[in-house]
Amino acid sequence: MRVLVVGAGAVGGYFGGSLAREGVDVEFLVRPQQAQELSRRGMVTVSSTGHRMTDRVETVTADRLGPGWDLILLAVKARALNNALDDIEAAVSDATAILPFLNGVGHIETIANQFGIRHVLGGVATIASELNSSGEITLLAPGGSAAFGELDGRMSDRVARIATMFERTAINVSTSTTIVQDMWEKWLFMAAGGAVTTLLGAPIGEVVDVPGGPAITEQIVSEVSSVLHAEGHAPRPQALSRVLSTLTEAGSSFTTSLYRDVVAGRHTEAETILGGISLLAQNHRIETPITDTAVARLRIFERRLSLTKRNESTEH
Repeated sequence: MRVLVVGAGAVGGYFGGSLAREGVDVEFLVRPQQAQELSRRGMVTVSSTGHRMTDRVETVTADRLGPGWDLILLAVKARALNNALDDIEAAVSDATAILPFLNGVGHIETIANQFGIRHVLGGVATIASELNSSGEITLLAPGGSAAFGELDGRMSDRVARIATMFERTAINVSTSTTIVQDMWEKWLFMAAGGAVTTLLGAPIGEVVDVPGGPAITEQIVSEVSSVLHAEGHAPRPQALSRVLSTLTEAGSSFTTSLYRDVVAGRHTEAETILGGISLLAQNHRIETPITDTAVARLRIFERRLSLTKRNESTEH
């Protein structure tokens, strides 16, 4: 298969780099400056144990894109989605499948509106990774996993081919006939975990170690679950149990991408992960007071960060 990876960051870089390492025909869609940087140093991945791997990868810029791609692996932040879709316009032909690894579920409609629903697969990626100050992909926990499938739940030839391609890698990959539900349940995990860790300002182990911590965590999970239920995607018992277990584990060092971005002073996906839940709650007239408090806290953070960067830009 010929694969175009859009987003050479902590998620796209990991999945795309893993495929390229096993001889899959992969190219990364990047900006000219990033293309030069990857050409110079390669794509570097640092495992959770400190082992470094450098992969020589092929890159392409938007102005040089053309048709002929079997799969477009879309791994960008929500705020970059619209620009990314415009960039890949020339790359999408009749046989192209688009597999997004984004948070939330709203991106499915956005992609379908631009290219047609038949091109779009559902996907869920699970990996704890971030880019360090040198632009290297740093894994915060061992490995990564992904599930994907047709939005209508059927098993298709293209899904089978993609799964076979990933079998060459060390990534734990599975196909799913319930991928839409899987995406909602991941949203539950991301939203509840993000609200807990950013609102209380600590990893899970510290949250559950203080009086009131577990109760607040369980209330947030209940609030977000009620939204999924109203949307017709009530979390399955096993998924709900997994979320509660992870977010109430004593001594756990678990954090979320929202929390890590706040600590590092980076812009977050607050609106996609948490704001979207609050909006759906309002639409259904469901009260989610603790989740809404977390959303407000993150909006204040985002506003302050934007003002700081604007002032720094003015000063320079």
